[in-house]
Amino acid sequence: MADKEEIKEMLETVVTAFDKKSKEDEKLREKLKDFTRDIAIDLEDDLDFNFKISDGKVSELKEGKLDKADITINTDSDTLKAILSKEMRPMEAYARKKIKVKASFLDMLKIKDLF
Repeated sequence: MADKEEIKEMLETVVTAFDKKSKEDEKLREKLKDFTRDIAIDLEDDLDFNFKISDGKVSELKEGKLDKADITINTDSDTLKAILSKEMRPMEAYARKKIKVKASFLDMLKIKDLF
């Protein structure tokens, strides 16, 4: 099981990188224009995080469950750590049934740039 602080730090790094990319990439900004979604990351290890994407910006990463999320990512902390550290591609984790994403197909296409 990966350490909670380590996972949180890795997620914050991803959020920061995404915000930077969104700021610099006009095509990405346009793709996410008027796109607002609450995203929950529910880990089997009782580590849960959530954030909001709104108009190409990610809100502050928060700890805890989200009662009503538009997009929910379910996995374990080791798989999430492997994805965030680029040891495993998200599609590989999905194909191996190590990660589940509850989202519309269009939402999945829009958030693929996040990870």
